[in-house]
Amino acid sequence: MSVETMVHAVERWIGTGEPNEIQRWYEQRNGSAYRGNWPWCDATMTRAAIEAGEYDAVCFGTDFAYTVAHAQRFKEAGAWHAMTTGIAKSGIRRGDIVFFDWDGSSSIGAIDHVGIVTGVSADKRYVFTVEGNTANVCARRVRTVQEIAGFGRPAYKPEPKKPTTTSPGTGSKRPQVSLAKLVAAFEKDAPKKGTPVSYAPTEYVEDALVAEGLLAKRYADGHAGTATRSGYALLQQRYGYHGDDANGIPGMASLKRLGKAHGFDVVA
Repeated sequence: MSVETMVHAVERWIGTGEPNEIQRWYEQRNGSAYRGNWPWCDATMTRAAIEAGEYDAVCFGTDFAYTVAHAQRFKEAGAWHAMTTGIAKSGIRRGDIVFFDWDGSSSIGAIDHVGIVTGVSADKRYVFTVEGNTANVCARRVRTVQEIAGFGRPAYKPEPKKPTTTSPGTGSKRPQVSLAKLVAAFEKDAPKKGTPVSYAPTEYVEDALVAEGLLAKRYADGHAGTATRSGYALLQQRYGYHGDDANGIPGMASLKRLGKAHGFDVVA
């Protein structure tokens, strides 16, 4: 339960059209006023917050379908940031709940839409988001400062810390992954929910694939099953490998590159 859990909970709805499960679910919780096809952007944030275990942080324990009320609640909590100084100076970041006014104001009362921030461009000109009910679907979007009224910053739970081991001869406290043991896990593991994993450090690799946007968070469970292997194949393709070199089985070069980017060391 953390900012990453929340982001991935929203991302799992990407591609959802309408009418949809989110609308039906919200009606069951909040009554017949929400029957049929209605604007569901903030209901998406509510549903994802509950799934992520961040309902209090994102929604203050309240279901939201009305974006103005949601933004106002962030303001009451002292967690509202109006977009009045530009993207760079605003400090907007991954996990923030971002609100939009299509007329370009930073007024809470004029807010039209909401999403979650997944990142900011290096030049600070664009904000990357996932939004429900954008052109009648849940999708990734790229937004400019002119569209953003402001954002709320949830008080997310901290990321859980993983145990670390010392790499031989380095004094490093970074996690360590054995390529040989990892490959063996990839070649023989299938999803085994509820059973022991064959090589626990597989989870470090899965977490890195999640951070790269190549694996859904729910599959980062230490089991090197088909989803993990598919995610690694996509990583290999991203790194420029093709054919048998992009078969989803880790190699030393790709694994070291991934470890360098995501904080773990690789040994044979």
